[in-house]
Amino acid sequence: MSRSRLVNPAQDLQADAGAVLWSFIKGEQLEFPITLSFIEDATVQPSNNYAYEAVIVEAQNTVGQTTKPTTIQPAGVQTTLTVRRTTLIGTWSAVVAYNKEEIVLYNGIYYKLLKGAGRVDATVPSADPLWEVTTLNKVYLQFPSNIASTWTVQPAVNVPVYGFFELRITEPTDPIFQRTWKPVRGMVEILFSPTDVVVDV
Repeated sequence: MSRSRLVNPAQDLQADAGAVLWSFIKGEQLEFPITLSFIEDATVQPSNNYAYEAVIVEAQNTVGQTTKPTTIQPAGVQTTLTVRRTTLIGTWSAVVAYNKEEIVLYNGIYYKLLKGAGRVDATVPSADPLWEVTTLNKVYLQFPSNIASTWTVQPAVNVPVYGFFELRITEPTDPIFQRTWKPVRGMVEILFSPTDVVVDV
């Protein structure tokens, strides 16, 4: 059998699930969880000092466009998003006060508090509906309400505008080789909002 040609690869050794599309109505402010398969623990701790960067770059939108843009806007708006990390408190205790989004360990399982501030309750997390099973390798992307407010082209009733998105994660300094991942990338779509054009009173 002949050897394969370099310019005709048969295998893709680095694959992903494809580019994503985040769709927002202009003015929405939302947060989304991202599970990181290559990190075991992304919680806030001195030893977990990964560097997180999430950005949106304005695309070169045109008035009345019927297809998605494929280039960035020259001197366009660049927005850096907040990447929120959770806090692991430790082993659950019936006498400790917990706050929303804090994580505890109970019977070998991690739980996240869904709501509350300074909440003290003797009900174990596995029997308390306010605790939800979770993992330590999640981060949360926060999309602000003003993402496209200063873009060159604004969304019209039936014409959205777009930006390009990417999340980059770099591990702490490693004596062998410092790795950088880009697990999520794609486009952000901004749709027209009637409440955005009505003046608040």
